[in-house]
Amino acid sequence: MVSEWMHTMYGVMRVERLSPPVASRFMGYASTALYSGLAAGHPGMTPLTGVVNGLPELPRADRGDDIDPTITSVTAERVVIDSLFREALPTTRAALTRLADSLVRARVAGGASADVRSRSEELGRRIGISIVAWSRADGFDSTRTLAAYQPPVGPAYWVNDAPANIYAAQNLSGASEFVALDNPANVLRAGSVSDRSLILNRPKRPGIKTLPAVNMAGLSEPY
Repeated sequence: MVSEWMHTMYGVMRVERLSPPVASRFMGYASTALYSGLAAGHPGMTPLTGVVNGLPELPRADRGDDIDPTITSVTAERVVIDSLFREALPTTRAALTRLADSLVRARVAGGASADVRSRSEELGRRIGISIVAWSRADGFDSTRTLAAYQPPVGPAYWVNDAPANIYAAQNLSGASEFVALDNPANVLRAGSVSDRSLILNRPKRPGIKTLPAVNMAGLSEPY
């Protein structure tokens, strides 16, 4: 179950083109939810409260056999992902939903009763909500509304000298074979699209705050 989630998370980061800071934030909270859901039903697993900075005490089962840890873990994960990926591409959200549903169905097929499933999902939701509240206190949201960062200029300061064509998405003209750099945040707009061009990057709609398109030839999360 853990391997399936991790494999899917890596795929999500590629498809959503997350910058390294945003990707690491996502992995931190998602992995905390996954671990905490399992730990809630396994007395031998050390809770992360007091181990991870600022993490509140999370709910746990009174007895390990009261819940199915996998269902609890998957439910907690879904709550956290629904928050972090509320602006994700529809295909991303569908893939995550399919994975979660398949894992729960497997546990039910393996003998988890309706009562155990209900208790497991209720506990998982409480764990997920606690982690979402924790995630909203790290300052990330406040950086979404800050003015564009202007790096200092001068002989002593760093300059990005990476060739833009290595990192930036590109437009390829089907008429002239001309290749031009393109901003990955651009979107196709009715009335301004030519069928003579092939857009090679996957555009995101404007206004996205939580999962902005990343252009690795520029600054990445300067705040």
